[in-house]
Formats: sequence, C-alpha cells, structure tokens
Amino acid sequence: MRTLLLTVSILFCSFFSYSQAPVKYNHILITNDDGAEDIDRLFALAKSVKSVANRVSIIVSSFDRSGTSNHTTFGKHQSTLEIKCRYNNAETNIAVYTTPGNPADCVLIGLNGLFPDDKPDLVLSGINGGANIGPGWFGSGTIGAIRTAAFLGVRGIALSGFEDDDERSFEVIPRWITQLISTDLIDKIDKNSYLTIGFPDVKLEEVKGVKISDRRISFDNPKSVVFNKVVGDKAHEPESITVWAAEYKSNPNDITIEHDDTLLNEGYIIITPMSIDENNFKLNKVFQDGIKQIPNFTLN
Repeated sequence: MRTLLLTVSILFCSFFSYSQAPVKYNHILITNDDGAEDIDRLFALAKSVKSVANRVSIIVSSFDRSGTSNHTTFGKHQSTLEIKCRYNNAETNIAVYTTPGNPADCVLIGLNGLFPDDKPDLVLSGINGGANIGPGWFGSGTIGAIRTAAFLGVRGIALSGFEDDDERSFEVIPRWITQLISTDLIDKIDKNSYLTIGFPDVKLEEVKGVKISDRRISFDNPKSVVFNKVVGDKAHEPESITVWAAEYKSNPNDITIEHDDTLLNEGYIIITPMSIDENNFKLNKVFQDGIKQIPNFTLN
C-alpha cells in the first residue's frame, strides 16, 4: 500500500489550494465502492469539501467492491473488521483509512466506531465513474453506502458518473458538489432520506444543466437481467452441478416517461431524492380496508 501513500502525498501537494468558505460541517465522511485505487477522485472531493468542514475522513475498501449494495461483512461467521490508517495530516485534518470490508462497512464503522467523539455529520459516497442510473440503484455499493448512512440517521449523498478524461473534472465537479452541500437544501434532508446524483457522460461544455427527477425504480421487463447456463445440463437432478453466467440486456423502458436515466442521457446532472422508508402506505390502506378477507389464525 506504499503506492497509495505516495499517491495521497502527491495529490495533497498538487490539490490542496482552496479558498476558505464558511464552515458548515464539523466532520465529513467520504467513501465509495470502487476502492482505494480511486484515491485521486476521492482526494479531489476531500480537498474541495474541506473548505466547508472542520475535518474530512476517507474510509474506503482496499479493493473494488462494486455491486455490493448495502451488504456488510458482519454476520454469523465474522464479527471483526480491520481498519488501517494510511494517511493523517493534523494540519489539514484530512485522513485516509482502508479496510477489506464493503462500502456499507466503511459507513458503519465511520459513524459508529472510529470517531466516538467526533461523529461525521455528512456522508458522501463517490465520486465514482459510471452513473448509477435507473434500476442501477438496487445493487450499487455507492448508493448502498448512503442508504446505510440514512439507516443510521445521518444525511448523505451518492455521487456517480465522474469520468476523468478531462482533467478539469477534478476541479469543476468537486467544486459544484461543495457549492451544493453549502446550500440550505441539504439541511432539509430528513434522517431517513438521501440524495443520489448522476453526472452525464458528456463533455463538461455539453452539460445542459441540473434536473430534479424521480428514479426509475425497477426494470420494466424481468428479462433485462438473465442467467444463461454454460456448464451442465441436469439442473434439477439431485447432486447435479450447473454453472450460470449473467447477461444484462438493454432495458426496454418507455422513454416517453422522463425518469432519471432518460434525462441523464440527454446531458443533465440529475438529483434524485430517495428514502429508506419502504412502507407502502397506499397498499397498507388496501389491506386495512380488506381486513375481513384475511383468514383468522386458528390451531384447528
């Protein structure tokens, strides 16, 4: 991991020149699901948001953990998590930690373990390459980390779609994010809600603006994600072994309905407010009204 330390030092020297702004946050926690190899983007964001925070901590997986959603490593067979401090600058109050765990683990230990007397008051996940648009929210580790923060009652924002072909992205996008989190709108995110933000895959000059949009929650066609058998031919016989490969097909969405994916493909930055509250109040009322149809539970 000496390469990571060297990279951080270089990035610190080259990036850390920013204008001071009013401090809004005491402690910002940053993670992602692309892992420590994405330290350049992580540190570009940390350098920028530090202008509105007293302290910034990066806690990130040691390697790519994409697609882990809000999965954690804690369970029946594991009860400990290794954390290694890779960088800590007392002058700037920016630190970097790595763990073999998942993005959700990074948030859990960052909010409820590593900083017992200085709990982060904002969590940022990203900025990741590739936009987590439409149904992509379901398996995204980037978004899963922020769902975990919301579950713990801390506001957070998932950031996806950063492409680094243009070096200006390392300044322009983090600066826009810093301006956004400096607004009063962020204060209105309730403890069980969060934001997902997607940046379009276009040249910076071609970004059309910012749109607020609902997310396309699910695939319109279940066959958008299929598994094809590649080994074996007796899948339903006891003791038989078969091997299956996932295939992702284009999602045949109705593009006339402007959800986040449609607008992002048109060149807009998309902000989507979401919530971990999965209560279905409409369906709850349907069942309340039809309570007499529910069979009584008896032992006979």
